Amino acid sequence: MAKAAKTTKAGATKSAVPTESTRTDGRKALLVYIQPDLILAAKDVAADNGENLFAFVERTLAKALGWKKPRGSKRWVP
Repeated sequence: MAKAAKTTKAGATKSAVPTESTRTDGRKALLVYIQPDLILAAKDVAADNGENLFAFVERTLAKALGWKKPRGSKRWVP
């Protein structure tokens, strides 16, 4: 018989608990649910602009929030 999955005090399985990020740039993962046609359209626009989907989404979100990226910087600021 298979062992039961280990759970945390809150009842979540260990695999459901997010792990600490080891990224050096400070970015974190975000899971969002988006309509499939919007995802396909975003992928097409990103490809047309020669950029990765994550870069397109980050740039578009920052623009919608009115954030800017200072010249030579890798971070968006309000």
